[in-house]
Amino acid sequence: MQKALNELIVRIDKAVLHGKRPRSIGYNARISTHGPLISEQVVRIFSSGGKVGVGWSRVNKEQAQQLLGKRINEVFQLPQGSFKEGLTVDLVLWDLTAKIMDMPLFRLLGARGSREVELYDGSIYIDDLEATDDEAVEIFRKEVKSGQEHGYRNFKIKIGRGARWMPTTEGMLRDVLVINTVRASAGRDAKILIDANMGNTLNSAKEILRACEGVDIYWFEEPFAEDPALNRALKEFIEEKGYNTIIADGEFYPPPYFFDLVKEGWIDIVQHDFRQYGLTWWKATAAQLEQCGARCAPHTWGSYIERYAHAHFAASIPNFDLLEAAPAQIPGIVLNGWEMRDGKLIVPDSVGTGFDVDPDIFAEGIQDKNGFSVHL
Repeated sequence: MQKALNELIVRIDKAVLHGKRPRSIGYNARISTHGPLISEQVVRIFSSGGKVGVGWSRVNKEQAQQLLGKRINEVFQLPQGSFKEGLTVDLVLWDLTAKIMDMPLFRLLGARGSREVELYDGSIYIDDLEATDDEAVEIFRKEVKSGQEHGYRNFKIKIGRGARWMPTTEGMLRDVLVINTVRASAGRDAKILIDANMGNTLNSAKEILRACEGVDIYWFEEPFAEDPALNRALKEFIEEKGYNTIIADGEFYPPPYFFDLVKEGWIDIVQHDFRQYGLTWWKATAAQLEQCGARCAPHTWGSYIERYAHAHFAASIPNFDLLEAAPAQIPGIVLNGWEMRDGKLIVPDSVGTGFDVDPDIFAEGIQDKNGFSVHL
């Protein structure tokens, strides 16, 4: 197997692509407006055997030059994945290796999950700060309808208005109104998720759950900064009340004791960022989480193209939950066999990730100030 990875890295190209979301994305509990624009950093790695890996990467020109001339198996090895030096191009190396091995990425990773990967639309932000209650209801009805028109069935809602943007009580009441509006608009079969970006206290988190009992909230993400006493108390409250809600956390600089909370069962869904931590880290971590009954749902906000490598990861493990996504348009994306059906991304049996960029669009992206091409 490792002999197949004896080829040299002979060229690395990086392009920056620019696109738009259907609407401007508003506030969360911490940060003001996110806007309508999106940009993607796409890298191609060429091997001496003529294979080309492609995927998202933050690699810079100096780092890319240091990888030139190395054999793939000097920076990447199966079944583990990237060594330290390869982590800057981790997703690209996995795609390249799958192509060299002539198999879909999810099969290279283990193929232990479902190829029908359930999505949620993560783009329902705090877009109503200047609105009346009636106006807010109409705003979020339209946002759910827009998500459904783009093929989404499940929705995550940003809450925590009272943490910064509105008076505490007024903000909580608006949070509850929006949660109930999204449930009514999305229908009873939709999974409804809420995300406080650490903008709640234990008491306000409990109050949100009490006030939204009829919504059947699927998960509560980042209710507050991870804390053993608080996480335990919230989990005990949920169990005492008989709620089905699970707790998701880990996206934002998790503390050293984070996985202790997971092992205790106080956090159910682990969400460390997919791009920051990489597929190699997630592959190993998912196996550890499986042993303690926890599930994976990596944070992915800010990228559109990342969903393709992410969905292969989801299809490779038995303990994946939901994939974060949102509608957007990125010119030049080329997909091989991908389909979105009934709110699920269907992972194809095509070789590698099944994702690429039109050559002309990619060439334009290389000319961006952060783009480059280096070769032997």
